[in-house]
Amino acid sequence: MKRRHFLGFGAGGALRAAPAPETAAGSTLLSLDGEWLLAIDPQNAGRSRQWYAGALPEAKRVVVPAIIQEAFPAYHGVAWCAREFKAPARPYPQGPYLLRFWAVDYLAEVWVNGVHVGVHEGGETPFVLDATEAIRPDATNRIVVRVLNPSNDPIDGLVLKDTPHRNKSIPYRPGNSFDTGGITEPVELLLAPAVRIEDIYARPDWQTGKIRVQVKLRNAAHKPARARLELTAAAVGSGQLLAFARLQHAAAPGETTVDAELLIDSPRLWDLSNPNLYQITVRAAAEPGSFDQSTVRCGFQDFRVVDGFFRLNGRRVFLRSTHTGNHCPIGQVIAPRQAPDLLRRDLLFAKSSGFNTVRFISGIAHPYQLDLCDEIGLMVYQECYAGWLLGDSPEMPRRFDLSVREMILRDRNHPSVTIWGLLNETGDGPVFRHAVAALPLVRSLDDTRLVLLGSGRFDRQLSIGSLSNPGSREWEYQWGAEANGAPAVADWNRTVAPYVDGAGDVHIYPGVPQTPEVNKLLRTIAHDSRPVFLSEYGIGSLLDAVHEARMYEQAGTPPEVEDFALIRSMADRLQADWQRFGMDGVYPFPEDMLRDSQRLMARQRALGFDLVRSNPRVCGFNVTGMLDHALTGEGFWRFWREWKPGIVDVLQDGWAPLRWCLFADPMHAWAGRTVKLEAVLANEDVLRPGGYPVRFRLSGPAGVVWERQATAHIAAGQNGPLAMPVLEEEVRLDGPAGVYELVADMERGGAPLNRRLQFHVSDPAALPRLNHQVALWGISENARHWLATHGITAAPYEDERTRVLLVGDVSGSEDAARWQSVIERMNAGSVAVFLSPLTFRRGQDPVGWLPLTNKGRCYRFNDWLYHKECVAKAHPVFAGLQPRGILDWDYYGQVVPHYLFDGQDTPADVAAAAFAVGYSIPGGYASGVLVGAYPLGRGHMVLNTLQVLENLAVHPAAARLLLNLVNYAAGLAAS
Repeated sequence: MKRRHFLGFGAGGALRAAPAPETAAGSTLLSLDGEWLLAIDPQNAGRSRQWYAGALPEAKRVVVPAIIQEAFPAYHGVAWCAREFKAPARPYPQGPYLLRFWAVDYLAEVWVNGVHVGVHEGGETPFVLDATEAIRPDATNRIVVRVLNPSNDPIDGLVLKDTPHRNKSIPYRPGNSFDTGGITEPVELLLAPAVRIEDIYARPDWQTGKIRVQVKLRNAAHKPARARLELTAAAVGSGQLLAFARLQHAAAPGETTVDAELLIDSPRLWDLSNPNLYQITVRAAAEPGSFDQSTVRCGFQDFRVVDGFFRLNGRRVFLRSTHTGNHCPIGQVIAPRQAPDLLRRDLLFAKSSGFNTVRFISGIAHPYQLDLCDEIGLMVYQECYAGWLLGDSPEMPRRFDLSVREMILRDRNHPSVTIWGLLNETGDGPVFRHAVAALPLVRSLDDTRLVLLGSGRFDRQLSIGSLSNPGSREWEYQWGAEANGAPAVADWNRTVAPYVDGAGDVHIYPGVPQTPEVNKLLRTIAHDSRPVFLSEYGIGSLLDAVHEARMYEQAGTPPEVEDFALIRSMADRLQADWQRFGMDGVYPFPEDMLRDSQRLMARQRALGFDLVRSNPRVCGFNVTGMLDHALTGEGFWRFWREWKPGIVDVLQDGWAPLRWCLFADPMHAWAGRTVKLEAVLANEDVLRPGGYPVRFRLSGPAGVVWERQATAHIAAGQNGPLAMPVLEEEVRLDGPAGVYELVADMERGGAPLNRRLQFHVSDPAALPRLNHQVALWGISENARHWLATHGITAAPYEDERTRVLLVGDVSGSEDAARWQSVIERMNAGSVAVFLSPLTFRRGQDPVGWLPLTNKGRCYRFNDWLYHKECVAKAHPVFAGLQPRGILDWDYYGQVVPHYLFDGQDTPADVAAAAFAVGYSIPGGYASGVLVGAYPLGRGHMVLNTLQVLENLAVHPAAARLLLNLVNYAAGLAAS
């Protein structure tokens, strides 16, 4: 038996054991964690066969807490867990034996010694069952738990989509959660006195120092009992006793509630840099020689939105947040035994890199995580499983309310929990309408927290406010264009979905590389409205599946474990395609390409911070996402919690309260033309009013080429704009070509971070002048003229002596004769360069005109948060451009293609290919050819997806690529 404990409640109000002196006559706790037997029941026959009373067939040994799928990969349905334990005698004749489960996902049915003791529905919150009548004192007892892990097919009427499940999916695909189930938190046996403390809710008032304490008592006896209650408040750390209260209460059988109040003189606030905590201890004695004692921690804080901006304890703060799905290798929602600190490490990483908030997206934190957030000063924005993708069913209202209720009851004492979130990305419909109506339920349980209705506001109902402040019982209009009677928004913003114009809580996930229109949107949202909360936006990298797979191997993971098998499959497919496309000369190994993707991601994250922090109307930013959860490349750190290259510096600069936001447009410019340079100072109430001298310098290969002085003016008064323009100027750069760097220097009074920005300049005089004759089909007059100015003359198409053909987008043409002539000319020795991937569309078939036996497919790849990387060889097509490797978005911009050729035979010569690892499709992997040459008879066909013609007039890389393609084709024709 474990040492004796007082029966207590967790720091959030849920039941938890607190250590007690050996001499105390309080409650006793026995942990039931450890080795259990686990058997699956695919036919759902175990109940009728009375498995609860006998042996479990073909059971495996597991260590609880555990998920079913670690022992039985890819299984979903009913499973049975069992173990034996010895129960000590009850120290109190009228006191109960209680079984406490901190969480069983999703539905638990429990027997002890063959006696049914209870059922609980809900996958992430604690419950307590009275097993007094079933347990045999001083004897060996057997506990059996039937766990129902819902799947796509009904089991006892339960279907996965209709239960609170976050985004679990069968079959699995990256970007979602695995459909896991099991006993996912600790299990305990409690021996309690007849009158016990069931719950404590402490509500500190930061302005008065009062702590209102609500104590819920439960009397297991059949007659009333006189309970003497003592309440104390002490400072956590020093242990200094600060307040005391004593009262009497007549505890009737069943549940009763006692209200009390403690007063702290000059209370110390819970804040980000000084997370002061107080410990409330309640002792209830109802008979001589016995008592129950419980302890919770709390803190004085106030977090709300005022005039559109977040305020903590009256001080404006910019919400610096990221979200996590608490995803772990192997155990999925449980840190693996090989690395038990992974979920703690997430929070320490977040705090140390500048975040002040972590969002637990559609799934609540583990209790120990909230304890840590309380201690380190990290705010928590929390949602439950019901907040995302809950299907509408007759049981939806009850299940939604149950999930929300149990989340709040468990965690409402934690001072780090500052936001309850109800929904994520939920459109208008029954679930959304029910969430709107659930605010009174939330306020009946906790009236001290900020409540957010729906992250992203996919409902588009601007007549309903996005938030409810502490003490409010209304959805308030604090953000965006939300207002009473405002019309609903008909559709997504035209520039980027899923942004909702006018919404106060918004998600922005643009295609990448980002367009100037998207960049402008991020810098100007809410310019004509109240502030907005950007609750999701970010750009990821590829998942380093090679490294992650080796980490599983290093941990000794069995190969059949589901996530390990999927990651290994991604790595194997990448390795095979890398060889197939002949990419060995590009990087030493494929993993080096994946690591380069992560390095380049850091630079794009820096751009995102510049765009968001330069907008004074954005009150907070939740960055997607914390880690590579869901087996994607979404995060700042990898799946086994290792930092990605360069990201620490980006986060430090991105979240700095005082920082520069620097811009150059375009990021790759022609020498002899102008570049627009801008500097915006983001100031989170750091600088005092006054003028601050600033000097800007622009340097390039020849040294400093431009310099300006300016003054950053900080207006008097509190709460000025969070960002202010300091520089905007068009600068002509005459060369030489190379990398240029804009540097900002505040000469006194402040030390802003993020002082440097690099961009590229190319010299049009360096473009080679060719001497080739080509035949053209589907090429615009502007492009014809451009070719002619660079030594490429257009011969009449009918002149078959011309061995190079350039074909543009002729997808609207059904000219079979012309297509036949192109094919015949290639077979006779000509080379045709197809400059648009749309060229081969024939009717509804995207590859109908493709002159290959195995046509495969040509499709548009959806590049956004999850995207592919385009990888170029050291090849004549890329001569004079950036060295081999991933096409850098800053350098290539909109020339980076979105179309892939896939499924054809491998080209004889591949110049560039694309790879997506950790992409949100079944299997998580995709690849394709971007530029490749196929022999056709005595000639060749060159396929190209690079957006060359579309950007010929504006982008230096497009100009050089077109010349290189023509030169390459001429070389093939001459060979």
